[in-house]
Amino acid sequence: MKRAATGPLQLTKDDTVALWYAVQAQGDMYRATRDLHRDEGKFTSEQIEADRQRLAQSKRALRKVNAIRKLQVEREPAGGAGP
Repeated sequence: MKRAATGPLQLTKDDTVALWYAVQAQGDMYRATRDLHRDEGKFTSEQIEADRQRLAQSKRALRKVNAIRKLQVEREPAGGAGP
């Protein structure tokens, strides 16, 4: 995040892309854990459900961040679009 010259912290496109990759990696880990549970019983159903809920929460947070970023871009003055 960068701080505008006179305003609050601003989200950059790089920030939102990094968060997207983090949520994707979390989803990959969830699926791997779920598959191990299904195939080998290495995790409890409660652990899988907790991971699923955390992933859902992360996805909701990412949608919020993307919405905030979109609003910030829309409010930027013409010609002053940031990264």
